[in-house]
Formats: sequence, C-alpha cells, structure tokens
Amino acid sequence: MKRNTLTTAVLAGLTGVAGMASVANAVNVNPDGLGQVLLYPYYTARGGNDTLISIVNTTERGKAVKIRFIEALNSREVLDFNIYMSPYDVWTAAVTATADGGGKMVTSDSTCTAPYFYDAEAGFGERAFLDFEYAGDGGPQGIERTASGYIEVIEMHTMLPQSASSDDPTNPGYVPFASKHVSGLPRDCQTLVNYWAPGFAFDIWNQGSVDFGFDTDLGATGGLFGAGSVINVSEGTMFSYNATTVDGFWVQGDSFHTNPASLEPDLGSGTNNVSNVFVNGDVVTHDWTGAPSVAALNATLTYDELMNEYSINEDLGGRSEWVLTFPTKRFHADANGGYTAANDPIPPFTRTWHIRADGSLNLPCEDIAFRVWDREETQPTDPVGDVIVSPPPPPETPSIFQLCREANVVRFTTTGSLPDESEIMKEPLRADYPRLSYVNFQLPGYTDGWVQYDLTTVPGASPVAALGPRRSEPGENVDTGVFERVEGLPVIGFWANTFTNGDVAGTLANYGGSFDHRGSRSVVASD
Repeated sequence: MKRNTLTTAVLAGLTGVAGMASVANAVNVNPDGLGQVLLYPYYTARGGNDTLISIVNTTERGKAVKIRFIEALNSREVLDFNIYMSPYDVWTAAVTATADGGGKMVTSDSTCTAPYFYDAEAGFGERAFLDFEYAGDGGPQGIERTASGYIEVIEMHTMLPQSASSDDPTNPGYVPFASKHVSGLPRDCQTLVNYWAPGFAFDIWNQGSVDFGFDTDLGATGGLFGAGSVINVSEGTMFSYNATTVDGFWVQGDSFHTNPASLEPDLGSGTNNVSNVFVNGDVVTHDWTGAPSVAALNATLTYDELMNEYSINEDLGGRSEWVLTFPTKRFHADANGGYTAANDPIPPFTRTWHIRADGSLNLPCEDIAFRVWDREETQPTDPVGDVIVSPPPPPETPSIFQLCREANVVRFTTTGSLPDESEIMKEPLRADYPRLSYVNFQLPGYTDGWVQYDLTTVPGASPVAALGPRRSEPGENVDTGVFERVEGLPVIGFWANTFTNGDVAGTLANYGGSFDHRGSRSVVASD
C-alpha cells in the first residue's frame, strides 16, 4: 500500500486547527453519487429473481476495482475479483441461480477482469459463488446461502493516462493500452491476468510491483457510480436502486492494488480517519484516529432513526418488504471470523456471532424499538374511549424487534402466518435457524402507513438493555475539539413495493417500485 506521507502530514496538521479540517479530504456519502466505494445493499437469485448490476467509470483514466459479493447472514465473501476499467467504461453483470440453488455471476461484458470470465465466442462468461468462507461458522452450510447478499465495490488505483500507452508488455504504459476498448473489445485482457500469474514471463504484479501501470501521484481518485435492479421475469416486476456512493475513503494519493485472490481491500482498509456528515443541516467533521478502522465510514452511514412506508392493501394486491443491510457489522460482531472476541461486540453493535462452548450458535441480533402509524397518523394504543383529552396518551411500549443478519429482509403483514418464502425477495423461512429467516413485521391491522425504527435505543425488555444507547466509539469534533459519539447503527437499504391487478383485459398485471430509506442523525458528547 502506498501512502502519500506529505498529504497525510498536512491533513493531520489541519485536524488540529478548529474549523480547518472540513476543507480536507474526508470520508462522506457523496450526494452527487460519485465516489471511490460503491455499496449495493442487496442481491438475490431466489425464487426466479435475478439481480442486475452496473459500475460506471466517469473519468478519463482507467481504474483498478475490487468487486466483492457477500452473503446475507454473516457477511462472508462468496466471490471477488479485480476489474480493470478503461476510461468512461461500464461493467455490467447479473446474479442468477445455479441448478443446485446457489448463486452465480454472469456477465456479457468484455471489460478486463482478473480472472477473465468473458468468452468472446460464447458472448458471455460466468462463475458460481463459493461456500469456502462460511464453512464452519455455525450458520447454515448449504450452497443456497450464496443466493442472496450484498455487494462491495472498492476502487484500488488509477491507471496512467492513455497518452502514456505502450504496446510493450514490459512498459507500464501497457496497462492503459491493454485495457482500452478498440472496436468494442479490450486490446489484451489476458496479459493483465498474467501479470498476477506465478511463473509467467511478465508476472510483474505477482512479484510485488503492484503500482506498475498506475499513477502513484494520484492513487485512487473516485468518479465511480453504480446501480442495481432485482428483476423477476415470470412475475413481471423490477426494483431498481442506486448504489450508496462513498468518497474520500482513501487519503488523497493512497491506493491498495491487490491480487484477485486477496480479501483486501475491504471496508476496513480505508486510510482516511476523517468523516463529514450532515447533522440537522450542518456539516459535522470528526477525526476518528484511534477508533476502529471502519469508524469514519460508519459515521457517514449511521442513522439514529430510520423510516419508510409500507402498503399491503389486499384490494390492490399490495406487498411490502424492506431491505436493511449493515455493511460494516462484521467488523464489530463476527467473533468467529476473528474481528472481535465472543460476547465482546465493538460498539455500536451489541452482540457477536460466535459458536458457544456447547456448539450452539450465538447470533448478533440487534433488538430494535419501533413506532408504527397508518396514513391518518393513528398509532396502536391501549383502549381510551371515543374522546380523549390533550395531550394524548403515549403509545404502547415498543415491542422488541430483532434484526439478526447482515442483510435483512423485513416482510410486512397483518397476520401471523409465515409462508415458506417472502413474497417479493423470496427470502426463505429457515426451520433450523428461524432468526436467520426473513423478518415478519406484523402490523396492528393497518394496511398503509409508515414505520420508524429507533436504531439508538435498546428496548428496556432487551437482555442487553444495560449496555445503554447504541453509540460509536468516541471521535474528535475538529471544529470544537470535543470528543463525541455518533448515535445509531450504520445501515443502507430500500423499500420494495408491489401491486397486483388480476384483471386487466383478462391478463395479470404486476407493478413494482423501490424507495430509499429516510433517516435522522445525531451526535452526543462522549462520557
């Protein structure tokens, strides 16, 4: 990994001056949608669903990018590889089902990857997802576990400019030369693969010269965006979302170009300890030096309250499911993976995934308080008669609602019946691991309205309530010098909604849409 020490020193100096660090490069969720890291909250290949994804390089320089597909239960990798994008390039792929119920990546895109999957003769390439990483973790072990999850895309490095191109494989200019598309195809993807191959005459990257062909002054520069769509052809539905885009993940000039077989870079690899977040309309900047490696990223993704709508009107054939994904949870809660110790979660998470002494699995469930309304601001309350005085009585004590997975699917319903799979995302009901199933949210008779999840408060009835509110490790507010904690949990996701009209000129008509979650943010002074 290359680190620009001068830039780092300047940034460190700025963070000691009140009001100055905000002008420095900081980790942020870019509201313009361009960045160095793309987070796709969900993919599924279940029940006839396929997931389509795209990555777009908007810059005049080529990019080395790591893409990682991660299963939904415990954030274990099921496939990753490198993508070498040329200037203004787009890479596309689909996640679809295998014959044995797992997932696989299929691409008809010729952009260079390592390994190289695209077969020009066939017009596509594919690779089945793998179960190696979750073997023995105490959860379900079947290959079907790979059929749903989420996706990380991390920029690793920026290529030399096209003006430096060379047709000599021993010249660094060969990297932008080989990856450049000519007549719709890259010039030479195989040599880029061979740069990683031990024993190849020019295994330059394998020998450790990982900056060969890249601009070490620029490092990773951003400018990526992406999107995903869940499509079910037989049901005639499609849900699209934009990837959450994080910029400033790397300190300016830094890069981390790794072997396709490497599990790095990951979301804990970022070199920038400073974050910028909008809180009540103001930009709040924190320095997280000394906190966990994902602290700056967490700060940009954390909400103290998360909210969205539901609509399950039976007359309209309505269905609603929410996706709530915690993309950094493993760094706080996966004791079996070595990120922390059993029963010693790193805040703001409250439990760990580990195998107990008796061989049973301890799940990292988060107990969530919530409030629910219909569209006429009605909440469930104890019976109070037809007429009440002002102010109204408080709503019932919030129920304990658990989110146990890394990528959770919440099914909204008015009944307690549990189908074998959720109606939209097709997440299964797991008899052996019921808390790793889809989550059933039984509404109090309402068919349309909205829900607010309190991601900060641990309900009083929870066994972990004594831990207090969910708050991050302390970080320094660079404008005030006060150490503060961000409240809530780092989360991404969306609401998927369908309606079915059973009689449109004698045919079945399905409609679907997806909507980003909304939320609020808060920081409090550290104890």
